[in-house]
Amino acid sequence: PGPTSFYKRLTSKRGGHLHKHGRRPKRVLFYNDTMNLLLILFVLLVGGGFGFSPSGSLSSSAERTPLTSTNLCARPQTRFREVNGNILTRRTVNDFMEELPDGWERALERAIEGAIYAPNHKRTEPWKFYLLGETAIEKVCRLNASLVASKKGEDAGAKKLARWLKMPGWLVVTCALSEGVESMAEPTSVLREDYAACCCAVQNLCLSLHSQGIGTKWTTGPVNFHPDFASAVGFDG
Repeated sequence: PGPTSFYKRLTSKRGGHLHKHGRRPKRVLFYNDTMNLLLILFVLLVGGGFGFSPSGSLSSSAERTPLTSTNLCARPQTRFREVNGNILTRRTVNDFMEELPDGWERALERAIEGAIYAPNHKRTEPWKFYLLGETAIEKVCRLNASLVASKKGEDAGAKKLARWLKMPGWLVVTCALSEGVESMAEPTSVLREDYAACCCAVQNLCLSLHSQGIGTKWTTGPVNFHPDFASAVGFDG
């Protein structure tokens, strides 16, 4: 089979939150029974996440591989072909398989690990990654369908809902806002730098998943900015 997206297989309907940050990144996975959501790590594909007190956690550490002149220069042409080939063959995927592939959880962990090594000028590490559970996915899909229906009619909204509900995995990436943050209109503002860093992280994530045979679609549609989006994914829970 061709590229897929990581989607469903979250049949437990539980919620959680996988949080990545720090110079030596940590993975922490939280579960929350009441939210019926699983937050894991990123917003690439449609999205949603939540903030809440964890009832349990799972953690591990990821060590950086030391960069030396030896391993950087080893097989440079091979390294170039592999990296450049991955960049040139990545595509936005619109038609996904209805089930996630075996091993998608580990693939996602690896992708997130790569994502957080994105350039980050101010070293603020503003990203958080959330993987949605079934309840949150349905809420987001229905919210989006209602927006489509209000503009294009009920039939268009119903078609959009049916299409979105078939997508097997939904991830949300958020960008933190610091107190007293400047306007995005200011070229050197922390807000603008942080948004750029998150975009770089998402690109890293997409490329990593692509290299592992998993397709993605990075979207920032109107539903993401609707007032009801936060409650739909559980951020206000």
